[in-house]
Amino acid sequence: MASNINANNIDGTYPVAGQDNDSQGFRTNFTNIKNNFTNARDEIEDLQSKVILKSALTGTSINNNMAGTVLQGAELVDTRESRVDRGTTSGAVAIDFSAAHNYTVTTSGAIELSFTGFPATSKVGRVRVEITVTSTGHTMELPSTVSKGTQGIAGYSSNTITFTDIGSYLFEFWTDDNGTTIHIEDKSRNRNYFQSETIQLQQRTPTASIGETGDVPGMVAVDNNYIYFCVDTYDGVTQIWKRVSGVHW
Repeated sequence: MASNINANNIDGTYPVAGQDNDSQGFRTNFTNIKNNFTNARDEIEDLQSKVILKSALTGTSINNNMAGTVLQGAELVDTRESRVDRGTTSGAVAIDFSAAHNYTVTTSGAIELSFTGFPATSKVGRVRVEITVTSTGHTMELPSTVSKGTQGIAGYSSNTITFTDIGSYLFEFWTDDNGTTIHIEDKSRNRNYFQSETIQLQQRTPTASIGETGDVPGMVAVDNNYIYFCVDTYDGVTQIWKRVSGVHW
């Protein structure tokens, strides 16, 4: 913004030495000086309330909340992200994107994740959750909004994930519609499109066809020569069965 401070409205040659000077000149200079001080105060206070600071100003606490404004053309070095430790717990575990982008939790029983604080629609928000599973009997339940990317997540069934081994698992969740639909990605393990509680083995030859009613991802079929995997739900049009190259009896 342009400053309202005007250094040119003060007559630096007034009063003139060795002669009588009109008092109006004094009053004009004093008024303009006062106005410039007022403008300087207002502009400094405006800066104090808006600028990004390296440390808190005297008598204030640091607050560099940019409220969603754009930071463009910056080169970032030695940056870091906040992490919130939810401790050892069971039951409800709240994940608030606006508080941190990284969370840790250790299970003492089954846990249920919930998500809040995601950015507005058309903005992408990502949050990572590291789960330390202390018993294979502990499950992780996801809200129904976690509806994308679930296919192939090991142990996933009906928005609940079971674990075959104790240890740490890292999951990333992201959304671009304020959390209405959330995508999940398992950062610790490769996707397994064929892991489920029951593998449906059929004795038939799907070849490379579109399949038949009832075919769903995870089905396995065999004939006298090959193994076939179903990679999509039957829709009557799209090819969904894939033959494993080089595998035969």
